[in-house]
Amino acid sequence: MSRLVLQNLEGVGGGFYSLAADTLVGNFYPNGQISQVSAENTEIPNAEHQAVLEIARNAATTLKGSETVISNPSGLFLISAMPIHQGDSVVGSAWAVKRIADLPGGNRFHAYLITAGLAAAALASVLLTLLVIRNLQGGVRKVESGLQTLENNLSTWIDTTDQPAEIQRIIQAINRLGTTLKQKMDYEKEIESQLRHAERLASLGRLVAGVAHEVRNPLATIRLRVQMCRRDAADVKVKESCHIALEEIERLNGIVNRLLSFARPIQLQLEPVDLKGLVKERVQSFEELALQRQVQLMTNLPNRNFLALVDKDRMSQVFDNVIQNALEAMAEKGGTLSVTLASHRKKDEKTTAVSVEFQDTGKGMDSSAIGHVFDPFFTTKPSGTGLGLSISHELVRAHGGDISIDSEQGRGTHVRITIPNSLL
Repeated sequence: MSRLVLQNLEGVGGGFYSLAADTLVGNFYPNGQISQVSAENTEIPNAEHQAVLEIARNAATTLKGSETVISNPSGLFLISAMPIHQGDSVVGSAWAVKRIADLPGGNRFHAYLITAGLAAAALASVLLTLLVIRNLQGGVRKVESGLQTLENNLSTWIDTTDQPAEIQRIIQAINRLGTTLKQKMDYEKEIESQLRHAERLASLGRLVAGVAHEVRNPLATIRLRVQMCRRDAADVKVKESCHIALEEIERLNGIVNRLLSFARPIQLQLEPVDLKGLVKERVQSFEELALQRQVQLMTNLPNRNFLALVDKDRMSQVFDNVIQNALEAMAEKGGTLSVTLASHRKKDEKTTAVSVEFQDTGKGMDSSAIGHVFDPFFTTKPSGTGLGLSISHELVRAHGGDISIDSEQGRGTHVRITIPNSLL
């Protein structure tokens, strides 16, 4: 069978190996010009016979293919063997030999170099593959560790240093995802906080409206009686006491009016208004008071108009509240109040907005107070009502704008009012 299969292939021989007998049988070996068939092993040279026997035995005992290359003065011999299965057992192996004859010494050495080069290349490929796998495994572990950290803190930034390009792209995508999720969660928290604040204000507004109405009528009666008493009194001291009582009644009446203003729904009368002119007008109205309190008023108003759709009276009320608070914060030692007006693009870069900034050098507030400045009835002033900034906050929000306060105790307060719908 070996002869019939291999007789037309020059330099190729083959046969079988019996595992039970541990011998080569049915040999067909490429010996000389024509391969010969023999049932004996004597036609294979001893060195080559031992090599064939070892490869064939190895294939039968290891149950997998085995091969080797040997050389002798007549050339190179490539030997290969595969196990032969009979049912579930292995009875031997089939082997084949390819003889490469008549290689000159230089060519043979060249063949050795090629073989050695191929072996080195294969080894390098294996090492490179192992290195890549190791780097990928390290990158995967880093990604897993980073994801576990992101579960607790979305602000965490996974480092991409010394990572393969593919892992770096994955980590960068995860970092962007974490940043986006954090921004969305912060935005949702802000919206939730605003909703809770609005609900509290609505409930408080209903309560305040009822109390204000109940107080207003008796207060009017008290004022009328005190006026009559002052008119009819002959004693100067009584008249003076009535005058002081009337001043206090007017102060209480003002508080009641502010309470009612706070409780009523905000209805804006929007019209195009030059915010530059409005800011200048409101600052000038406080010049005399600022002079009395040794406060220097400074404005940075560009040489052009800043038109926006606002309710002029309501926005004047907001500016007055902020300026009044700044002057009161600098009442003891004086200082400087700077007012700056500027326009800028909003985040969507489709609409413009105008920002009005007030910076004073007053006593400032600590961090605990800043978080409550817009809460109704919260005040840091002995005689304050705590409604000015709360009402201002609602008025600015009704315009679709935003008001923010940054303050540090002993270094002053910065108020920024942003008004959208600019007509620039």
